[in-house]
Amino acid sequence: MQIFMDIVNGCWTTLQMMAPYLLLGFFLSGLLSVMLPVSWVKTHLARRGKGAVIKSALLGVPLPLCSCGVLPVATWIRRHGASKGATGAFLLATPQTGVDGFLVALGLLGLGFAVFIPAAALLSGIVLGLILNLFPEQARPAEEPEPVKANVRPLPVRVLRHGFVVIAGDIAVPLAVGILVAGVISGLVEPEQFSQIGSGISAKLLVVLAATPLYVCATASLPVGASMLLAGLSPGTVFVFLMAGPATNAATFTTISKLIGRREAVTYLTCAILLALGMGMLLDAVAPVLPEISPAHLHHHEEESLWRSVAAVALVGVLAVGKYLRERD
Repeated sequence: MQIFMDIVNGCWTTLQMMAPYLLLGFFLSGLLSVMLPVSWVKTHLARRGKGAVIKSALLGVPLPLCSCGVLPVATWIRRHGASKGATGAFLLATPQTGVDGFLVALGLLGLGFAVFIPAAALLSGIVLGLILNLFPEQARPAEEPEPVKANVRPLPVRVLRHGFVVIAGDIAVPLAVGILVAGVISGLVEPEQFSQIGSGISAKLLVVLAATPLYVCATASLPVGASMLLAGLSPGTVFVFLMAGPATNAATFTTISKLIGRREAVTYLTCAILLALGMGMLLDAVAPVLPEISPAHLHHHEEESLWRSVAAVALVGVLAVGKYLRERD
């Protein structure tokens, strides 16, 4: 019975952590649908060359989206012609950091860490994107422009409908399955336990294997990373946790598989793990010449659970209504 309650609590906690960022992602995808011309996506991101991959990674690094919040936006650019490489680069680079994450990392981990995280996100996204470009593109029906009647709707209505109905309805089922799996795992594993396993290559392997299926928001994981650094782990081992958690988790794998293909999703996961390990070892090697890397003294505040609970309930409603309306279309 206790295990069941732990799993239920893990699912609810995962939903609470994801909800604000996923709702933000729906909103941003709606904005993109009316502000970013489809022709721009097709011109800059639909090509198979490295230029589209680099542009996609550059576009994703500053956005304040986690591994779940990035899904609606990635779905939008993919539906409008982005190549597998460009989509994969965006999916991997975006959740690792953002403007908000950089500022939090600067305060908690020091300038060296704050600079390394976005640089590693950009590099890893480009590497993954170039690898995914090796896979053939399946013929997909082109995204049809909205009929003239739909285009006369007020702009706010078009933003909300595309983000909270079209995109939310498309990813509702795979995301729900992923939330259940991630909730089961997160309900039984505490990320803080990672700080007890050391700092060598074996520690990095254990961290990446444990962190990969968990939902860990990039910004929210930084205090855990700071506590791990305080506990004596090397900067590289801490970075493995900070990259593997946000970039890969069970809650998004099923959706990525639907978005770019099953083989490509497995490649995405494998590359993300290997890149996290490689970047972690690189950080340990260059840490002595980087600006200061030092954990701040953490002050524990009461969890702001009310607004997260409201967001979680809102997310469930959005997914249910979005799925219902999409099936009626």
